[in-house]
Amino acid sequence: MPASVALSVPLFNEAAVVDDVVRTYAAALTATGLDWSLVLVNNGSHDDTGARVDQWAEQPGVEALHLNENAGYGGGILAGIRHATRMGAPDFIGWGWGDGQVRPDVIPSLVDALLRGADIAKVRRVSRRDGWQRRLVTRNYARLNRALGTRSPDVNGCPKLMHRRVFEAAQLRSEDWFLDPELLLRAEARGWQVVELPAAMEPRAGGRSKVNWRTALSLGVQVCGWHLRNRS
Repeated sequence: MPASVALSVPLFNEAAVVDDVVRTYAAALTATGLDWSLVLVNNGSHDDTGARVDQWAEQPGVEALHLNENAGYGGGILAGIRHATRMGAPDFIGWGWGDGQVRPDVIPSLVDALLRGADIAKVRRVSRRDGWQRRLVTRNYARLNRALGTRSPDVNGCPKLMHRRVFEAAQLRSEDWFLDPELLLRAEARGWQVVELPAAMEPRAGGRSKVNWRTALSLGVQVCGWHLRNRS
């Protein structure tokens, strides 16, 4: 029986929401019944995110990792996972967002899917109420992924959890927003079982979204490049 789960959460200028984000993640991880660690990655923030992270790190199970410069979305996540694995050997590894838009209550169900045999378990966002710009970016990006043959209807949906062996075999390298597609593309190429569970996406309670048209353009270019390099 797996005994531990570690989650990496990158935070860039999220002082307005970090308290609620950490509180809900900690509650969801506790509800799994497993030993857990929550690595809060202060990803080069310029506001009070770092101070809030340090206060939360006084709580059991919560770890603080401060990066002097923003390492990118993927870079922050991978730094947090490296920190978690240095601290121990979690059976399940994953990441989530630090904006509070997807409530992490689904995490116990994701763990249950892994216990039942899935290689990867992730969120599929439903009932979306985020801003029009993010909805437009996400919709067009999803269409591109489907056109290129990606089966998942929501490649970027988080939280994501996986067996440690899967994370190690995936050898993820992306330090930007391509990290989520990279995982799903590798999973499809290797025939890993991916379970997607629905979760509502709420409006931001504070702070600013980091997703814009440049994000979508960069992701689109990288997805196309991946398929060109790996087509048979």
